[in-house]
Amino acid sequence: MITSTTPMITAQGAPLEVGELRSSIDAIDDAAELRARLQADGYLYLPGYLDVDEVRAARLGILTALQAAGGLAPGTDPDQAVPAPDYRQRSLHEIARDCEPLQRLLYAGRMAEFYHRIFADRVRHFDYTWLRAVPPGKATPPHMDSVFMNRGTLELLTAWTPLGDIDRTLGGVAVLAGSHRLEQVKREYGHRDVDTYCADDERAGELAGQERMVWDGVLTREPAEFGRTHGLRWLTADYRAGDLLTFTIFTVHLGLDNNADRIRLSSDSRYQRAGEEVDPRWIGIDPSAHGSRSKRGMIC
Repeated sequence: MITSTTPMITAQGAPLEVGELRSSIDAIDDAAELRARLQADGYLYLPGYLDVDEVRAARLGILTALQAAGGLAPGTDPDQAVPAPDYRQRSLHEIARDCEPLQRLLYAGRMAEFYHRIFADRVRHFDYTWLRAVPPGKATPPHMDSVFMNRGTLELLTAWTPLGDIDRTLGGVAVLAGSHRLEQVKREYGHRDVDTYCADDERAGELAGQERMVWDGVLTREPAEFGRTHGLRWLTADYRAGDLLTFTIFTVHLGLDNNADRIRLSSDSRYQRAGEEVDPRWIGIDPSAHGSRSKRGMIC
């Protein structure tokens, strides 16, 4: 039942009914059980798993850099993350790359231990870090990560890490539990590639040279209807600093709208077995990402 105290939860500007993520912190030392839950649900939610002091240090480093770049409102406490009047989202890969506390949080310590436990093997991560500083308003539409990073192994896991407390008004990630088993969606959508273009298109030359995605990768603009159609539930949580959410490359997820007056700070990082093929777009000192170096033509 919705009451006057229920936080407003929206996605793509429309109300979205969400349930609670299942915590798997009780199974943190049981790798077989963690793998079984990941296979069943498409995600693992580990509240309080990461070191809170490390999360706060990463948050401070990022907000200090944002403040220096003019992204925060003048005269405000950086930790409040109040956006400057002209704040616009942009790529923050360089800030993430140069923030030592964030790099340590995401690629060493407890995070590295967790993915070693899940994969039971040597692990490597993408060199590119998706740092999110989301202002008030709509956030990322529903998608599978596969369409952005499927040129290597498909046994790839995403870590979504809240860099501070993120309640349902500020928003956060919601996953569609069980969506990684939607085989038709995976065939028709999940194996597409946002950097592939038709070589026989009359605009092929233009598409090959552009520095952005050929296609935006959006699965649907109506997440509530998509969930109902497939009989699956959207799940989220009131996230706290120290929480970790991980999911598969084919798990449908979205960013809930930010209905607060502050920037929502989080990161996406990716992990796989070290011996498996790696998507070349996301490795190296200067990853090609979705730039022209990543474009591939195909006969349509």
